[in-house]
Amino acid sequence: MTTYEVTWLGTGHAVVTDPSQIDEVLGPLQEAGQPCVVDVFRYRDGRPDGGVQVGVGHAHRSFVLYFGEPDGGYAVEPGIEPWGCDIEFSYGGQPTGYDPSETRITPGRAIALVRQLVATDSRPAGVDWDEGVDSNATPTDVQWESLDA
Repeated sequence: MTTYEVTWLGTGHAVVTDPSQIDEVLGPLQEAGQPCVVDVFRYRDGRPDGGVQVGVGHAHRSFVLYFGEPDGGYAVEPGIEPWGCDIEFSYGGQPTGYDPSETRITPGRAIALVRQLVATDSRPAGVDWDEGVDSNATPTDVQWESLDA
């Protein structure tokens, strides 16, 4: 059985083995309306082995960054244009900006991808994967949407 460890805001922790548990964990975080990054990492034989980071809590946008085979990358929901500015998600209490190209997915679709990951133990389908996004790049000429907004 594959186990996923879910962590958020430096203090939140859950262990999931069933896709239905994802809604129990991510649903309240989304509803709280405070954008944060949630790590959902797979464990095999007691060792970390891939998974996703997902942004929850923003009313209209999210992100899903997949780590694993065949390739990593940010999920891109078909038909979703880039957001008009960077969005800050709290990562372990540290505000972290995400570029409009990284937040091209709705919260509902993002949570569905995490459920699919846990159900299939493979990279979720039904979205495109932008494998060329440089998550370390510094955006220029972009407005910021603060966590306090």
